[in-house]
Amino acid sequence: MNIMFASHTYMGSPFVVGSHHLSREMEKLGHSVIHVSTPLSLFHLLKWKDRDIQARFRILQGNKVDTSAVVNSVPMSLLPWEIAGPIFKRTQKNWMLPAIKKVMREHEMPSVDLLLIDQPRFVGLEKLVSPKVTIYRPTDIYSKMTGDASIATAERTLMSVVDGLVSTSGPVLSELQEYNPAVPTLLLENGVEYEHFSAPAEEPDDLKPIPSPRAVYVGALDERLDLKGLKLLAKEKPNVSLVIIGPVNDETKRDFSEFANVYFLGAKKYATVPAYLQHSDVALLPLSNHAANAGRSPMKLYEYAAAGLPVVVTETPELLRRQERFLHFYRDSAELPSQVEAALSAKQDRLAIREMARSHAWESKVNTLLDFIDQLQVKIG
Repeated sequence: MNIMFASHTYMGSPFVVGSHHLSREMEKLGHSVIHVSTPLSLFHLLKWKDRDIQARFRILQGNKVDTSAVVNSVPMSLLPWEIAGPIFKRTQKNWMLPAIKKVMREHEMPSVDLLLIDQPRFVGLEKLVSPKVTIYRPTDIYSKMTGDASIATAERTLMSVVDGLVSTSGPVLSELQEYNPAVPTLLLENGVEYEHFSAPAEEPDDLKPIPSPRAVYVGALDERLDLKGLKLLAKEKPNVSLVIIGPVNDETKRDFSEFANVYFLGAKKYATVPAYLQHSDVALLPLSNHAANAGRSPMKLYEYAAAGLPVVVTETPELLRRQERFLHFYRDSAELPSQVEAALSAKQDRLAIREMARSHAWESKVNTLLDFIDQLQVKIG
């Protein structure tokens, strides 16, 4: 098949997301894949100091940052969504859409058999490429995550035209299904690049001086993270080293400066992350009460598990639903320190935890997804 992903995150970003993995797995199966991410516009030049913007412009200029055969496209559009979104809400015309036919010609894809839209801001793309099958694959409750009313309009429009809805969590599925209950659905949680995270790796040099036991968190430090709980952990468990991997600003560093057992190691390349996990003792997924967290299907959940780590995580309806035995739940920030202690004391079999993660490998996920699409094609005729 000729497959196009319309994603929120470009390949080569510090964050590796589901559309990247699914694209690569589909390419391995012999399909031709173009991965298109949120377009740039001339307005983005006003934010040129942002390294993320610079990286996206480099891809736009043809710099290859990904070693797979998947086409990694960051196209140009007339307007950013911040301007195009309100216009779309009023007129149903999306001025953020790129010149996608040009992208297709450049990469010798004359037509699209399957269009998977992860980013609702691509609403209307299905009209431009006329795919045989269109799937909306939301990974979050975007309207609540962003607070953008235009996103809700975009999703409502998408749900009126797509052939199927594939959601990464139960709450997201329920939220979107209300727009069009007749659309066929598939609940397909995010997976893990199992071999990448389970293959033994040497201890990184910057981790060696940090005393054990180590509690590790990998990811963004934003409003969706339970920073209060992390501070309580650092304060109440001074014998536990809190290792935080991800982009961090000076303000957050200052907030934790009083704790000698907190180590900010900065952002790490995806290729090196397994080594940090494998040489830690427990993983953290501390979520705040942000509305977007209820529907999250965190990829790091099974990445942690594939590295053999028990995970201390905030209770959410979605994660409770999964009933994974390597998860240690807490309800509010005050419980995080005790649950970390309990997870460390339990001394779970790391090999057994890895085996729990194996069934969530991306190879399995993509086969389930393609089976669902085959059924839709039969239905569509």
